[in-house]
Amino acid sequence: MKFLFTLRRKTLTFTHFFKTFLLRVFGLFLCGIVFSFSPSFTFSQAINAPNEIERMKTKYGVDNSIADLTPTVCAVSGIRAPKTATANVIERVVDGVNKSFAGRPARKVLIYCGDCIGDVLLQKHPDDFKECLNESDVVVLSTNVMQTVTPVCFATIFSGAGPEVHGIKVYEKPVVKVETLFDVFLEAGKKVAIVSQKGNSIITIFRERNLDYYDFPTDEEAYKKTLLILKENDYDLIVVHDCEYDTIMHQVGTEADKAVEARRTVLKRWLNVVDATDEAWKGFDRLVIFAPDHGSHMPENSSKGVHGMDVRDDAVVNHFYRWRAGRSE
Repeated sequence: MKFLFTLRRKTLTFTHFFKTFLLRVFGLFLCGIVFSFSPSFTFSQAINAPNEIERMKTKYGVDNSIADLTPTVCAVSGIRAPKTATANVIERVVDGVNKSFAGRPARKVLIYCGDCIGDVLLQKHPDDFKECLNESDVVVLSTNVMQTVTPVCFATIFSGAGPEVHGIKVYEKPVVKVETLFDVFLEAGKKVAIVSQKGNSIITIFRERNLDYYDFPTDEEAYKKTLLILKENDYDLIVVHDCEYDTIMHQVGTEADKAVEARRTVLKRWLNVVDATDEAWKGFDRLVIFAPDHGSHMPENSSKGVHGMDVRDDAVVNHFYRWRAGRSE
């Protein structure tokens, strides 16, 4: 009798253990389901994906990335891409340039970085972009990367690689240590300049290189300096960073009158720079690009514009490519 009682107790103990084990496993399974479908814990919020460029392209159904700019500019300029670049060459740009230049490499490149000019603005206000579209040979719809903030995006643009490679994953401004567009142009013996308002991302994160840095108290002064150096200096690559719209929309919202004026000012400056390159570089095969980093959106119950989220308005931009063959006088 004692033996049977002992056996029964052991059997009950084992049964209890087994039931407890199954309940715990099932509980973990349910937690996994809950977290997988929770809006606050989704794969789309991950900012350190193994290949952030491809993840964003897949999520938004877009063929190109902002990172494609650097390998594309290198390809049309006859310069090798940075060693750590993982992005793709935009074939329709390369084919168009090769045809226009009869196979010659581009001799001059200017990249005008209109901060925060997202595709959402083109969709809402196509008339504001009409002249920009008319001046462009190819417009490339592109995704950026998380976090959709300025230093992360421009590190991606000019390295041709994602945050997992260049190292900037949040809003901070360390000097980028991997190879960039600036480095390979300098290696090729090209003369390079960055023009910007003082303290902005591009002129900060691409320091410690043997190029010319022009920084000013305002975007307007930086823009005017761009026009001046086009006339007075023989640069092969000029990168201009214009934060006028980004600064204003953070203060008053994306569609406030002051923000609309700032957006139109940035686009007008770009068009004026295009005209200036046609005059200053008329004897050279040249490529001029308008290259925003991210878009923006209005959060609920707020009067100020923001960006930095994994949403389409922040994540999708257009890069405008324009090329002209040089002509002899």
